[in-house]
This record gives sequence, structure tokens and C-alpha cells, in this order.
Amino acid sequence: MKKLLFLLLSLFFGFCFSQINVEEIKKNVTENPQKYFYDYLKIFKEDPSKLTQAEMNQLYYGSRFLKTEYNMSDYNRDYDQVWKPASKKGISKSKAQKIIVKAETEYSKNPLSTDILASMVNIYNAIGDKTKAQLCILQNNTIIKTIDESGTGQNENSPICVITAGDMINFAKPIMMMGRDFKQKDLQTDKDCMMTKYSNDANSLFVKCIGCLNF
Repeated sequence: MKKLLFLLLSLFFGFCFSQINVEEIKKNVTENPQKYFYDYLKIFKEDPSKLTQAEMNQLYYGSRFLKTEYNMSDYNRDYDQVWKPASKKGISKSKAQKIIVKAETEYSKNPLSTDILASMVNIYNAIGDKTKAQLCILQNNTIIKTIDESGTGQNENSPICVITAGDMINFAKPIMMMGRDFKQKDLQTDKDCMMTKYSNDANSLFVKCIGCLNF
């Protein structure tokens, strides 16, 4: 009976704390990118609700182990012309119409960026395309759910998992604002990844960046 209870507890905690298996995700996407990334990406572009959570984990975190068509340097290059004005919810219809072709081209290359998705929602709302706006909202919410379910953030065994250093800072902001005793400490983690403990007095948060050391 004790052995059975131990096995059940092991399976339970293994599921809770090992949802993001970095090595398995990396192995899948590098050995068979068509199946484990591009096929999933096609479904995500059309209807992300058709992907299971395991498939979303593979797609989202696996993106850090492939060179995608549109990366952060491209985003920074287009920032002033496209993404800065598009980041405003009150963007005018005329401005949205001027940048939509460029924005859609880059969005289609990588719809896994929450910043891009939020901007596309603003653009589509400005020009009155509610259908496309709703798709981008669904895509964005699916990514947020994937991050939320990656871990509790309460300890090293269950960190919140993100894919950019910027996302790490975004999650750390509430801890930063809790008081003057803010600290951060980098922790030993998997190859290609980075984990940081953010703390302020008795409050702490563990965030892991998947693939941040890969590029």
C-alpha cells in the first residue's frame, strides 16, 4: 500500500513539476521540425483551440530551438514604423491602413509573439476587421494560458516558463514594486536555459527562460 501511494505521489508531482521537458522539446523540434513545429504552427495560425496543451508546449517553447523567419532584430528594426504606433489601442484607421500590409507580412512569419499579437488586435479593431481581431485574441490567450500552466513560480521545481528575457522582466515587475528589498539571483538550470529567482521581503518568484542561451 505504501509503495502504491509513493508511486501515485511520484506520478502526481512529476506531472505538476515536469510539464516543460526542455530536452524532449528540443530533441523533437530539431529532429523533426516539420511535424513538431511547422505543422503545429499552421494549426495555430488557423485555430489554436485545436492544439492540445502538450502540442502548444512543443510549439511555443520549441520555437526557441529553430531559427524563425522573423526574430527580435527584425522586430526592433520595424518598431518605430510599425509596432510602436500599432501598440496603441487608439490607433487611427488611416494609420492602421498604412501599416497593415507590413504588419501582416511580419505577423504571418511569427504569430507567437504576444507583443505582435496585441498590436495586430489594435490594427484589426481600427480597420473594423473583427474576425481577424478575434483570431489574434484567441492566439494571444492561448499563449498566455501556456505560460500560466507551465509552472506555479513558487520554487525551482515549478518555475513559470517563458521564451524571452523581456518576458522574465514583465513577470518580475509585480515583485519589483512590492518594496525596496528587491533582489534577483540567477540559478543553475538546463543547458540553453536561464532561471532567475526574484524576491522582495517574503515574496519570491521563479522564472525560467527556455532557450534564452541558445542564440
